[in-house]
Amino acid sequence: MTPRLFVFLLAAVSCPALLPAQELFPVRDRGEARDRSYDVLHYRIEVSFDEPQRTVFGTVTTTLVPFQPEFRTLMFDAEEMRIEKVTSRSGASLPFVQGPSTVTITLDRTYSLRDTVEVSTVYSCTPRKGLYFVQPDSGYPDKPRQIWTQGEDMDNHFWFPCYDFPNDKATSEVIATVSGDLTVLSNGSLVRVRENKKEHTRTFHWRQQKPHSSYLIMLAIGEYAVLREKAGSLPLEFYVYPQRVDDARICFRETADMIRFFNEKIGFAYPWEKYAQALIHEFVVGGMENTSATSLADDATVFDARARVDHSATSLIAHELAHQWWGDVVTCKDWRHLWLNEGFASYFDPLYHEATLGRDAFDVIMYEAQKAGIATDKGLGRKPIVSVGSYGANLYPRGASVLHMLRFVLGDELFWRALRHYITKHQFASVETNDFKVAIEEATGQNLYWFFDQWVYKAGYPHFSVSSSWEDSTQLLRLHVEQTQKIDSLTGVFRTPVEIEVTTLLGVSTHRVMITGRDTVFALPVSSAPRLVIFDKGNWILKELSFAKSLEEWTIQAEEAPRPVDRMRALEQLVMIDDSAAVLPVVERMAVADSFWAVRHDAVEALGMFSDAFRASRPSVTKALLHAARDKHPAVRATATVFLTDSGNVEMISALHEALKDSSYTVVARAIRAIAKAAPEEARSLIPGYLDMPSHSNVIASTALSALAEVDSVAGLRESLARMRYGNPPPVRGAALRILRRSAAHGSVSAATFLPLLQDKNIWLRNTAIAALGDCGDQNTLPLLETIALDEKNPSAAVAKRNAEKIRQRIKAEG
Repeated sequence: MTPRLFVFLLAAVSCPALLPAQELFPVRDRGEARDRSYDVLHYRIEVSFDEPQRTVFGTVTTTLVPFQPEFRTLMFDAEEMRIEKVTSRSGASLPFVQGPSTVTITLDRTYSLRDTVEVSTVYSCTPRKGLYFVQPDSGYPDKPRQIWTQGEDMDNHFWFPCYDFPNDKATSEVIATVSGDLTVLSNGSLVRVRENKKEHTRTFHWRQQKPHSSYLIMLAIGEYAVLREKAGSLPLEFYVYPQRVDDARICFRETADMIRFFNEKIGFAYPWEKYAQALIHEFVVGGMENTSATSLADDATVFDARARVDHSATSLIAHELAHQWWGDVVTCKDWRHLWLNEGFASYFDPLYHEATLGRDAFDVIMYEAQKAGIATDKGLGRKPIVSVGSYGANLYPRGASVLHMLRFVLGDELFWRALRHYITKHQFASVETNDFKVAIEEATGQNLYWFFDQWVYKAGYPHFSVSSSWEDSTQLLRLHVEQTQKIDSLTGVFRTPVEIEVTTLLGVSTHRVMITGRDTVFALPVSSAPRLVIFDKGNWILKELSFAKSLEEWTIQAEEAPRPVDRMRALEQLVMIDDSAAVLPVVERMAVADSFWAVRHDAVEALGMFSDAFRASRPSVTKALLHAARDKHPAVRATATVFLTDSGNVEMISALHEALKDSSYTVVARAIRAIAKAAPEEARSLIPGYLDMPSHSNVIASTALSALAEVDSVAGLRESLARMRYGNPPPVRGAALRILRRSAAHGSVSAATFLPLLQDKNIWLRNTAIAALGDCGDQNTLPLLETIALDEKNPSAAVAKRNAEKIRQRIKAEG
């Protein structure tokens, strides 16, 4: 599964412009695998719907075998359901007791380990999780009509009774009756579609013949156009919106190539009956890898021609497809081991980019993943990726980084042999991290206890402090490597191989050494004085690196290192040197002339770190920024445009007007922001023309509204109040609400402004409105917030609790 926070981070190379994060999937504190008293063999799920009432009517027939010799009662997860009756295979009624989140059934007799049990549960529910109804209304009459599910981590038991934990696998079939104008997608192959002309309904019967965990059972129901292709003999299906067929064909065009690539690299052929992908409106995550039928957020997947200048769904599609092996064929036994799903998918997406875009692009993606893992440690605290309540923000990038290092330790041949053995041995089973470690040992003969101990079961990463010196008399390069990270129960001294690349006037040599201690000096034979020394050639290791180098050495690395990541690391060091006269020319050249777009992008950002006044005083900086604003890559243009803010520079103002006509929506939005800063008087009259301009995710209109508030607070408030109302595009409403919240913090807007939003259908807007009430500090809103906070089923309860406390503290402080 891909949280929305990562949807566009994963796409950083193929499509660098990032959209705002909307929701981060929380990995719940669920602890170790549950004990099982039975093994489910098969679910037969028959459902129909009352769309206006958002209600599900269902019958689930569950076939299972006991794990206990005297088996008389069984329990299913079933939350907030109305159980009407439970029957045995013979049709006899069975007594049952409903708890808050379960139903316990007493069987008609005692069964043994050799028996097969079948029970049918008839129920109805109005789920608040797991299954969602999307319906057009007066505010959004063009919203697609859909019913869709999202089971991970344990939400499917809100719409059908089941064993809702990943350490059990079963085959399944879904028989869904819907209105005659709707199409149903589910797992496996389509057995039949039966039409009832009298009732104006259609019944779709889908069957999944290989076992999978219950959280992967899915439905996607809507007014879809179904596109079909094949990857060899494998049927491919794309459930898309009829009005977006042409765009969808383009955005999904790499699917067959991805399947061929994964089949070849993994060495285990795609095993499911088909591969379908469905567009989901208002999806709570970016994508979900339901077995054979992936759900994808529509706004993160299909882009119009102009949006494709900035965005691509390649990373999202590759990530979810990789899960069909890593997460669906082999599935984590409990959520502590979720990295076996998410870390693998987060590595196989970049691997596809390595094959299609080249090693440089792959290296930059992995460098960004490493930085994200380090940032998570610093922001949320260190935590092993195998632990209770692991951070979703850590599992993805750190998990990918761990696999990347494992590939380096083993080498490509042994790495791929180990992965093939692992998935073959554990196919269609639930696994934990030790299963993976043992499979590696069986396939390679390597005991990697030390590797898993430091990278998986413990936390943190090495902080390498490195220095080098050259001895002409002995022709040795002495490399002093010290680990300076804090040593405690979570983080120790790291053991790792590392490659040192040394460039001299006579050529390039690579030395592989093994770091095992906290403070080590390596003596490397080098035939002449080094010109460039790279620690960790290829950037395989998750680390922080402090390499003592002179300005000249960092300049050589920035301009001559063959790999983009090494040039990016040099840039990071150069901008910290307090010698702008020497550093600026190097950064300017990188911004203009580096061969890789990500290096140019970072160099432009580095130029932007200097103050407006400093940049304005340096014509060479202005020249570099103007050049970058015309770069062939949209991410570089967008970043450069932000810094064209010198109001006295006619050429900059002219460049901003040119940027307003750019093919990239993002560049246009950045130009509006820059004009608001560089020419506020002109912006007052110019910006209103962009408030209703259509763009992907309304990035232009949202930016224009924010810019208007900066240059004309009265007009900004007026427009924000109007555009906050239900019926406006959600991203624009979000921008308006952020403006009003800032105004509330300064006393310009009263708490009454936000009260209507507490009933809004958009949870992000509801939560932001609650936070705004906390900013207002109006004690009259305290009872309302406390009421919300006490409702455990209200998804805004935690936000309300925090902001109620904020108001209480303010009242206390004011005495």
